Amino acid sequence: MPAHVSTTVIAPPVPLERVDPHLLTELCAEVDERGQVTVHCALMTDVFDAVRVWPTTYLVCRGTGHRSALLHAEGIPYAPTWMAVPANRLFEFILVFAPLPRDCDVFDLVELISDPGGFHVPGIGRNDMDVYRVDL
Repeated sequence: MPAHVSTTVIAPPVPLERVDPHLLTELCAEVDERGQVTVHCALMTDVFDAVRVWPTTYLVCRGTGHRSALLHAEGIPYAPTWMAVPANRLFEFILVFAPLPRDCDVFDLVELISDPGGFHVPGIGRNDMDVYRVDL
């Protein structure tokens, strides 16, 4: 084997029956299998407008105040870039957020900005798929 090539040996995984059951229980209690939260957003424009999303957009758990950060925006630019949207059109985009806490039942979609007009959708009820549709 040439000197510049390195090899890595990966040990086979330990069978679950050999893992301490108390450790397994503890680890499973910390995992929220739902993972990322996807929010499909729709905005009906009545006049020619421009849109953007700020990175300071969060899902805020009503019970704990926990903020799940925006991880990705699809179909809408991040501020300070603006995207023109013609009048009388349904503009749709997708926002992907970090997971919400396991015990979160209701949350708000909040775009925290210093200017007026940030997104705010209060009282979104949690579902098992963590996929939502909101009208802005």
